[in-house]
Amino acid sequence: MISIVIADDHGIVREGLKRLLEVEPEFEVCGEAKNGREVLDAVERSRPDIVVLDITMPHLGGLETLERLRNEYGDTKVILLSVHNDPTFIQSAIGLRADGYVLKDGRAEEIVTAIREVMKGGSYFSPAVAKKIVEQARSPKSKSSDPFTLLSAREREVLRLIADGLSAKEVATELSISTKTVEAHRTSLMRKLDVRKATELVRYALRHGLIEP
Repeated sequence: MISIVIADDHGIVREGLKRLLEVEPEFEVCGEAKNGREVLDAVERSRPDIVVLDITMPHLGGLETLERLRNEYGDTKVILLSVHNDPTFIQSAIGLRADGYVLKDGRAEEIVTAIREVMKGGSYFSPAVAKKIVEQARSPKSKSSDPFTLLSAREREVLRLIADGLSAKEVATELSISTKTVEAHRTSLMRKLDVRKATELVRYALRHGLIEP
């Protein structure tokens, strides 16, 4: 049996994925999660073969969760599930060694194919994503210079929470860090992203799908 944890912040999506996957006799959904923290708990608890991971989630986004999984549970395979076909997300996913990247607007059975390919030791990227990867490889000078790919997992977390409207004190409480550390991350974010106002951070987070409109 191939054990799977499903992570998406929408219950309807999780239920649909679970029904789709459990039709396959060799698949077993051993856990569900609606945010990144629950993903880490589910993986610690059940040690699945693979995690199907939404990119945009509260309380630790998909990319940040992927980075943690790579550091803490290196043997667990991870397929990202996303609405984003943006080169910046794709570059980040590849940089974090995602095993697959499946677009939500694809065919339902595509996720089944992706899981089987990844469990064989390969990788799977939706055709539109694979096309972007090839285009970037053929034209390295045209690669995105977006500094988003240079942000650390913690900086992306802080950016998302600030964009959600949390104060420095609330961000510190949410992440169990000091207010001074939050301020340092905010200063670093503004420098790396070349912005001067909090409203610009919000617009940046919206463009990159870190928060929903």
